[in-house]
Amino acid sequence: MVVITKIDICPPQILEQTITQLTRILKSPGARKIPIFISSHEQTVTTATQFVSQRICPIFQVSNVTGEGLDHVRTFLNILPHHGHYDAQAPFEFHVNDTFSVPFVGTVVSGVVRSGVIHSGDPVIIGPDSLGQFTTTAIRSIERKRIQVPVCSAGQSASFALKRIRRKEVRKGMVVLPKLDSNPKVYREFVAEVLILSHATTIRPKYQAMLHVGPVSQT
Repeated sequence: MVVITKIDICPPQILEQTITQLTRILKSPGARKIPIFISSHEQTVTTATQFVSQRICPIFQVSNVTGEGLDHVRTFLNILPHHGHYDAQAPFEFHVNDTFSVPFVGTVVSGVVRSGVIHSGDPVIIGPDSLGQFTTTAIRSIERKRIQVPVCSAGQSASFALKRIRRKEVRKGMVVLPKLDSNPKVYREFVAEVLILSHATTIRPKYQAMLHVGPVSQT
């Protein structure tokens, strides 16, 4: 899905140019999407129920100032079928989206449990750091929606208070894993095939790109 914002201040010709460019990108051989511009409640419901098809791409035009179009986005997200696959039986894996330092509690990391189950008091490791190492710690406490809970399972967002960890030792993009006899392997390089749909400048040797993988954003 695509959300075009600030339509209350955008000049009509610029909005038209944006829509034309967006439509061209979605219909390009690399994307092969069918753009659908949402303008009514009935269209929102119909598109959301048919979103199982990977060919369609709903486009919303909204204004955060006037509120125009926001009801369509909320309706779409509320009735959108769930496609995520979270396995509570698999080994525990937690992706760190943010870090905090809470008075009288210590270092807290928030994110989503990708798989498995974790309990308050369980020993875990967090990393990797800049040297590819993992640090051993334990779950001091677990909170979900500001309520303390004893356990958290796959698919749930949560915050973990960690024992004996300083905030400067953790960062967004790290993972929390169960403590095992040996640490997982860490890789600095990988080979990937990249499809460029659209780019404003020329990509040449020594060009520095931004890579987004889950919660990780890295140049």
